[in-house]
Amino acid sequence: MREVVCGFGLQRREYCGGILKRGYEPQISEKGYRNHPLTEEQKASNRTKSKVRCRIEYIFGEQKMRMEEETLRSIGFARAKFWIGMRNLGSNDSRYLSLKKLGRVD
Repeated sequence: MREVVCGFGLQRREYCGGILKRGYEPQISEKGYRNHPLTEEQKASNRTKSKVRCRIEYIFGEQKMRMEEETLRSIGFARAKFWIGMRNLGSNDSRYLSLKKLGRVD
């Protein structure tokens, strides 16, 4: 089963019904409660899940910020789809160059 990282909003497995039907296993961060703190293993697991979720949220946040800067004006769905794809390509290219500069990719 493939894994997908979910945020705290999808804490209960009932809310992940669509994810489960598609063959994904939700990786939900665990929560500590009063007088029942998280174990070190649970903390390490949450840290791993949060690192992945943080990177994904950063990318979507950046794309949303870029989308708000300019309005997409085109006639027809195909042209709009093309320009959205070009924006995503530019975003991916920019991200790749910044990761390459940091030495995180070859």
